[in-house]
Amino acid sequence: MLKNLTALSAAAVARPAPAYSTNTYEGPFRYTIGIVGNPTIPDVQWSDEQLSLIKAAGFNTLQLSIAWASKPAGEVLNLEDLDNPKNVKEWHRRVDQARKFGFRTLAQFGLPKGPQRDATTCILDPSVRQDCATRLRHFFEDFPEVDDVMIYTYDQLAWLCSQFGDCPRCHGIPLSKRLPGFLELMVDAVQEGNRGVRLWWEPWELSAGQTYAIVETIRPDHFGLIVHNTIAEVYFVNTTDHWVRNLARLARRRGIPMIGEAFLSGSGEDIAPLTHLACPRLVYEEADALRKTEGIVGIKEYYGLLPQRHCPNLELFTAYLTALDTPFQDLIRPVAAFYGPASTEHILEAWELTAQAMELFPWDGSWTLRGIFGRSEGQKWRAVPLASWITPSWQANRRAFFMVTDERQPYPHVPEDYGMTPPWRNECEERLFEHPWLLEDAGLRALAAGQRFDQAASLLNSAIHEASTGKQNLYAQKKDVIQAATASKYFGQQLLDSIHWSQ
Repeated sequence: MLKNLTALSAAAVARPAPAYSTNTYEGPFRYTIGIVGNPTIPDVQWSDEQLSLIKAAGFNTLQLSIAWASKPAGEVLNLEDLDNPKNVKEWHRRVDQARKFGFRTLAQFGLPKGPQRDATTCILDPSVRQDCATRLRHFFEDFPEVDDVMIYTYDQLAWLCSQFGDCPRCHGIPLSKRLPGFLELMVDAVQEGNRGVRLWWEPWELSAGQTYAIVETIRPDHFGLIVHNTIAEVYFVNTTDHWVRNLARLARRRGIPMIGEAFLSGSGEDIAPLTHLACPRLVYEEADALRKTEGIVGIKEYYGLLPQRHCPNLELFTAYLTALDTPFQDLIRPVAAFYGPASTEHILEAWELTAQAMELFPWDGSWTLRGIFGRSEGQKWRAVPLASWITPSWQANRRAFFMVTDERQPYPHVPEDYGMTPPWRNECEERLFEHPWLLEDAGLRALAAGQRFDQAASLLNSAIHEASTGKQNLYAQKKDVIQAATASKYFGQQLLDSIHWSQ
């Protein structure tokens, strides 16, 4: 039996020499991809009003669902969710709405969907390969108007066998050898379902080396990449790092288009549940960094859009799209002028201080600091809540040049809610191994961020009294900045106060 499995595995990963595509691609941002709603506020209707606002903001493509691992509002996440006739009906309605406004459409799925226990799936299993290919073909039979499809092979309830695990097919066979054949099979299934449609792949959780190797060997036709703007995550800060630039350059050489993901509105996974955090300079730098990255052909909102809410970040992005080479200072002043001339200077200064605060906050201290602005002020912070998972990216590149990682705490490699949010366990007894210098660094940077958030709140308060319009929006911005300031200062002071106690 094992001999047969080994032969099958070898056949599945055996591949011809790489080809170079003759495809040619136009300049950056041929694709501007938006999402209706976000995981914080998912119940946003695909109405004429919402879609017209997204169109006016400069987006030409819509993702058909929020596609978040926790499945907010029961949104479609996997192909299996389209076994439900209710979901099929809603997606047909969304496709029709998108076409009415001239949008392209992008379907996103986790593939292959794994078992509920740990989501791990063997892509060398013939039944898994056949099921995934069949579902993709059938998807385009049901939805022939969909323009593109995007898949995650990690996350979105998809998780792949490790070559160091006990799977008899995958043991000893690197992911960089297994994935190209699987991805090419999916490309072929898409072409059989609807010729000309591109399969976009998000190589999330793979190491840089694995991803480079796959891009160097995979058949490039009808294949593309969609990647986060850092090694494995999307952040308002630290964009287009060394990994992203290398990957884009390699992909371009092979004729593989690449789209970068960013936070383009007042929401984001790192700042959730805030929805009005105005830091337009950071959005400008995200977009400009992606545009200037060799090989990038588009930009995609990662978290989602709330188009009915006036958003300086999104207003700036829209202005940027219409004047790509215009300096930031020339783009931002008209955005601030919306509130009236008397408040412009205070608003501009507040937005700049908010951007500085975001840059100073110690996001690289731990992945679990995402969402910290929504944490309770009463939470005890005697340590930085370290986190890690058993994936190539966590054990290699994140550890090397992305953020502090530590797996000495027994976090599961896939949390129970599949939302990739580890338990917030801050009991001091579990965290004494952290070096005081780490606590001091994170504490000082969090306090510095908090001080600037405070200053921004004061300026916004003045702007509210001076503004001739948009006062409620400024109130919402001020509320979010105060919440960020409170969380940052509390976190920072708690860490600094814990240093003597922890030695």
